[in-house]
Amino acid sequence: MGGGSIAANNKNFKINYARSLFVFLILIYFSFALPAQDSPLIQKNESFALAQVYMNLSLTEKYFDSLSTSRISKIIPYEENVLESFENKKFIRQNANLYNFSYSLLNFNKAKLLFRDRREVNRDKLVEWKNELGLANRYYKRALEKPMFTRLDTSFYDLINFNQDSEKSLYWGIENFRAKFTPYFNNDIYPEYQKLFFSAKRANNFNFLALWSSAAIYDLSLEFSILNAMGEKITNYLKPSGDIIYTLDRKLDLISRYIQLKYIASDQFNKTLTEFQIRELYDSYDSFNKDLKGEKDRFIIQELNTAVSKTLYNELQKKYPHEKVQIAYSINNPSPSGVEAMEYIKIDQYFFPDPAPLASANITVENYQPSSTVLGDVDTHISGILRTAGYRNQLHYYYDLDGFALATSLEKFNTNGSTIAEDERWITHLGSEGKFSYYEIFKSLFFEIESEFRMFVFIVASKNVTFSTEPPSPGDVEFLIQHSYETLPKDLKEKSLPNKNLTVIVYYFHQNDIGQVPELELSGTLSALDHLNLAEINNLIRND
Repeated sequence: MGGGSIAANNKNFKINYARSLFVFLILIYFSFALPAQDSPLIQKNESFALAQVYMNLSLTEKYFDSLSTSRISKIIPYEENVLESFENKKFIRQNANLYNFSYSLLNFNKAKLLFRDRREVNRDKLVEWKNELGLANRYYKRALEKPMFTRLDTSFYDLINFNQDSEKSLYWGIENFRAKFTPYFNNDIYPEYQKLFFSAKRANNFNFLALWSSAAIYDLSLEFSILNAMGEKITNYLKPSGDIIYTLDRKLDLISRYIQLKYIASDQFNKTLTEFQIRELYDSYDSFNKDLKGEKDRFIIQELNTAVSKTLYNELQKKYPHEKVQIAYSINNPSPSGVEAMEYIKIDQYFFPDPAPLASANITVENYQPSSTVLGDVDTHISGILRTAGYRNQLHYYYDLDGFALATSLEKFNTNGSTIAEDERWITHLGSEGKFSYYEIFKSLFFEIESEFRMFVFIVASKNVTFSTEPPSPGDVEFLIQHSYETLPKDLKEKSLPNKNLTVIVYYFHQNDIGQVPELELSGTLSALDHLNLAEINNLIRND
């Protein structure tokens, strides 16, 4: 790690790898904890990436109204690209619930964003509304094909806040927007229905296909129930279809029913009806007439008035005479399929990953604290300086190499050295009931804009620290729920290590208004020593 008293190894090139802070926190706080550090690991980056996508889209949906359009417009395509990058069919199949639910959230957010900009809407835009909400509903249903939240251990879902409340919230969210979209869809085709009404009323021109085609644009619930009851086979295929069936407004439904009744009363309908069908016909007319009287739409009041309704009744009576009979009657009314992807393994020790994740900056002090040969004394020295500098209750310990690693909690900081208020400095990481929740961490970071975050890691060992050249690669999700040590383990406190080095690692994340979690800063603009100076802990690397 460097040959000299203090060897800096900062990256001097500008690269902006998108680094999920969520993934990194999992890596640091819950580490690759295995009984032995050299145990084989099964990498499952997809699991973490999918969890991150879900949380980002979930937070976007939940706090949609408080987020700017520009920010949401950046979040959506980014997360869509991540979802589209999953190619492992087995992984998708095993995580079908979360995968499809995330896609549902993606399309729901798209629909909400389209609806936000509704000052000038045309048919193309309205169809886009319908398509996006339809996809949201389709993926939502797919997510439910396998029972959710029935597994014995729901720890992983708890960590990312994926639960029955999430499912219910999305269901009612989609239903709410279905109701919001419905009047726009009905109003868009209403002029066409008015023209078809006049064509039937004045010229006995009955274009049922045009009625259906207009309604089908928006999957509106047009059903030719009157004609179907009369055995008119040409309407069998004219049924509503789509991911979401929207309710046809009553004023449009009245026009549809009028045209059906008008057609039956005309010479173009030449079927002989049974007595039962005739009764059904007049029941349909009575229902139509009752709804007509309750409609307040101006066009209906003017064009489908009492006189028009009476004329229609007389035409029906002329063709199918019927005397109403009052009939009294009564009606006597008499899982878990497993989610195989994420199993959990209990462990006994927590290790900091080796090699260490790619860092923003690092510095090594060789032959650190030579007068302190016991690791417990070295820890007392380091932790004492950190506690004095404000890191009390913000320290996390791990086994590492032949010594130990000490990490600080993620903190917000200013690059100009100005102080951050204590209540804003630390990233909240405890969810409800004291459970560790990455959803809460993700949530707190999600709303930070143009902010800097940092984490220090101090490794004391005789062996050299090595670094990965790849993005932080967490192991199985099993390790998410495992905690770091609050204090240095007893066996390490008593361990003698005369020849040792101190490696200070800085993980520096920059948050800007990109709508994503912070990115790992690799430009090298701030050295490890710069960070130590800003944190006022530069005396930590001095040898006594």
